[in-house]
Amino acid sequence: MFDAKSKHSYVDLFEGMLIGGALSAATVLLFGTKKGKELQKELMHKYKQICQKTEGMRKQFGKLVKKTKAKKIKRIAKSIKRTKRRS
Repeated sequence: MFDAKSKHSYVDLFEGMLIGGALSAATVLLFGTKKGKELQKELMHKYKQICQKTEGMRKQFGKLVKKTKAKKIKRIAKSIKRTKRRS
């Protein structure tokens, strides 16, 4: 009997959360101010800036990886040459 009551309370809780969320969303849409729109624009601008910086960092990291791979290949080639000379 205790289990049935707890299941019912979870359903009520879930329904309350859905109804509360819907009312909150409707309130925000109806009474949203111009400042909110300005904040959205500012956040979008900052997001674009972060994306550009991240892309630049990704390119720099890619170049660094290529240089590191090239250095590793040169070391391997030198070690192969050394072993051939010793043979």
